[in-house]
Amino acid sequence: MHSISSASIESLPNELLLPILEACVVPSLFSVCKRWHHLLASEVMPSLYKKIVQLHFPKGNAITQQTLMLAKVYQLNPELTSTEKVYQVFKQVFTLAKSISSLEFKEKTEEKRGLTLANYSSYLLNINRLLLWKKLPGGEEYLSREEIKHLPLEKKGELCSDWIEENCKNITSLALSKAGLTYLPPEICQLSQLRYLYLSYNQLTALPAEIRQLSQLQKLYLGYNQLTALPTEIWQLSKLKCLSLTQNQLTALPVEIGQLSQLQELSLNQNQLTALPVEIGQLSQLQRLELNKNQLSSLPEEIGQLSQLRTLYLNQTSSPAFLQKLGRCPSCKCLT
Repeated sequence: MHSISSASIESLPNELLLPILEACVVPSLFSVCKRWHHLLASEVMPSLYKKIVQLHFPKGNAITQQTLMLAKVYQLNPELTSTEKVYQVFKQVFTLAKSISSLEFKEKTEEKRGLTLANYSSYLLNINRLLLWKKLPGGEEYLSREEIKHLPLEKKGELCSDWIEENCKNITSLALSKAGLTYLPPEICQLSQLRYLYLSYNQLTALPAEIRQLSQLQKLYLGYNQLTALPTEIWQLSKLKCLSLTQNQLTALPVEIGQLSQLQELSLNQNQLTALPVEIGQLSQLQRLELNKNQLSSLPEEIGQLSQLRTLYLNQTSSPAFLQKLGRCPSCKCLT
């Protein structure tokens, strides 16, 4: 009997694979199914789980840390095997899809479509489109219409962009805190007049590059998410005055932060920063800087160039060396 490669297993739909695996009790099939089950558990599923992690953390390298954070997003036991984690993630996503699109699955039995990255990506995108849509003015009412609410999830997702274009051109403020977002849909870029965007207390692990199109944005709240990095496009938001990144998973800030010439408030509390770029000294309008509970051992000399700085928070971060950097900021109040 020829051995079966992991590639062929990966391409098999669950509709075909599951009945065969369930028939393992038949002696004549036992040896075949044992091999398939081994491949599924030891090769295909870990690979799929790794791709799911990379989807959430596209710019990260610390796979172990990322898998722990993804387990937190989906409330998984970190000690589960990759196979068990994939099944748990898909089960949660399918259940959520069904809850927000009542006729998503025609069968009453549990959804049995293949566990593929394409399926997962589609559900993830369209679920979050609806979570965003419901928070837009008039969105929940529209989605409750009889002719809309029974549409499949993917079809609703396809309608999202056109609906936003027609109904949300002039929105200047949007509150999406505690909306359950695990992914920020690229349709956010259509809200080109936004000045205030609240995204705190979600499970965001990354931001879309399209965020650069929110050129009027003045305040952006991203606290209490799972961000490990920020897209370079965020530093192109030249009108940004307030940026909150409290309690994420940031380990560094890029040099591009110096481009935010209008920034007045920057909150970086409860991250994992070990240093600040010297370009932070270019934030000439900065008045408030929060660095509580990081892993900083020093501050760059350029911090002394922040002539408008009034308040600097360094609780559980500070050392005597910090205060020496503030000699040219006589009006700054340092709270340690």
